[in-house]
Amino acid sequence: MYNSNHNPASETTRLNPGKPMTINLTSYTVCHPQELYLDNLVIQYHNKFTSKESQACFLIENLDGGSWWSYVTHEFAEILTHLKQLSIESNITYRPFPEQTKLTLQTNLKKYFLDACDIDTTLPKEKQRPIIILLWDVNRLLWHRMRRQWEDLLSTTRTRLIVFVDDLHFTSKLMFNSRQFIFQSVATEILATYPYLFQNYYTDISPSKIIWVPHAASTLTNRTINETAENVLFVSGASMRDWYPCRAHGFDVCRKRKDLASCLNHPGYGPTMMKSNSYYYGGERYFSYMRKYVFGLGTCVSVHYAIAKLFEIPANGLVLVTTDDMVPILKSLHLNQDEHFLTINCSSISSLKNEIIRIQNMSKENLTQIRQKSQEIVYQRHLTKHRAELIHVRLLSQALLATPAPAEGNIQWEQWGRNCR
Repeated sequence: MYNSNHNPASETTRLNPGKPMTINLTSYTVCHPQELYLDNLVIQYHNKFTSKESQACFLIENLDGGSWWSYVTHEFAEILTHLKQLSIESNITYRPFPEQTKLTLQTNLKKYFLDACDIDTTLPKEKQRPIIILLWDVNRLLWHRMRRQWEDLLSTTRTRLIVFVDDLHFTSKLMFNSRQFIFQSVATEILATYPYLFQNYYTDISPSKIIWVPHAASTLTNRTINETAENVLFVSGASMRDWYPCRAHGFDVCRKRKDLASCLNHPGYGPTMMKSNSYYYGGERYFSYMRKYVFGLGTCVSVHYAIAKLFEIPANGLVLVTTDDMVPILKSLHLNQDEHFLTINCSSISSLKNEIIRIQNMSKENLTQIRQKSQEIVYQRHLTKHRAELIHVRLLSQALLATPAPAEGNIQWEQWGRNCR
């Protein structure tokens, strides 16, 4: 969550510290991949843009995965590379941000994006092709300090900006101001892993502007059940007690009761992850390692984030063990308590020990059914390729919305990929 030695308390990183967080699940749905009707939308896109010369210009930050390959599970890097493959299959060109020109506070945004699209900067707005930008690293710059640049870009070009955001919390006023500006004043659409919490962190952002793009499991996971797995709880990640109190209790249990839990510390990012003592981290190595165990802990009870572990653990054939706050969120994603995952009381080390013993004594047949059913749902709905398909749908929809069309067409494209149950 943070790479610094000092991590602020979770309560201090939102709008109203000390007040209970609100969760809004009624405004968001995540469609089954079959409900995206991707082929139909691609046909509509090509009917509107009949030649490559007339097609919208799509600019995708980190299109080849970028620095996201240095993260433990490669999730975001996979999504972005799947997205690139989808563009090829759809006969649509997705371009990366220009590598030769670094984006800084001094950058002329209009020239930067028009040049990236090979659009003549002297062309009037009505003769330009639409530009659809996917900004993946919302923290790249202090965007509010480029207000005039953004205003000029949006007023003189046919640009639509889609912003992706993962963790919603902010660690400084500058970070809040930058994000609030880009979300409220620049973004046409926001892709968020935790949209149901948005109102706790930012103001005046309509849910209609936000698309729920949950975390996902890698397509590199092994779709089998390890029948000889150890009957203990696998605990992994950063052990920050304020942010992950349940996980911290898990690490405490690991130190004293090897018969109950096995732990894996977070290796850090970038080159750190490649050290020999963290050989089991990164992509397939990490997934292979966790498959040694029957149970896997996935929870972020301090802020109710539906973190990637909620999908990675069942995808690899483990029983997902989480906390009660995740029940309604997972239900919205078609994962049900006691059918696809188990919940525990993790309020103390003692409680966690007792809960692990309880689930260890459940019948093997029951646990196997949970492992199989949850793995099936994740493979149907919650892989990185599914998230790429949703993002692809929203990018094409925004390109179509950037062109003149009857009102019914606009309504259809606005809802494509989000109007389902």
